[in-house]
Amino acid sequence: MNWALVNVRQASITRHATETPPMSLDDATVVQAGARAFSERGCINCHGAPGVNWAKFSEGLRPDPPDLKELADHRRPQDLFWVVKHGIHMTGMPSFGLIEVPDREIWTIVAFVKKLPSVSEADFKAWSAKP
Repeated sequence: MNWALVNVRQASITRHATETPPMSLDDATVVQAGARAFSERGCINCHGAPGVNWAKFSEGLRPDPPDLKELADHRRPQDLFWVVKHGIHMTGMPSFGLIEVPDREIWTIVAFVKKLPSVSEADFKAWSAKP
């Protein structure tokens, strides 16, 4: 049953995720802005980050929040954007669109998530520091 739910959810995301990034997701300033937004918007509470553990409450979420550094290489940027903007019903993933996070900021988060597998603890700490 779990397999079916995961595959139907992913197929739905792929079908609905049609937006394209308004900027280069490889731009270092975009990735760094995304790290800051990832930290400030609370993504680290459920997904952790380099050198940052998940918050204790996230252990009680079902389904478990995904480890984004394992997921990043297997999802298209537009899929990640759609999930962050719209959330996932029946999970702990909120809709950033409903709280009026600008699309441009969501794209910076996507840029950071796509780079996450190669981000060091020192880089994340520097990038997510308040200016």
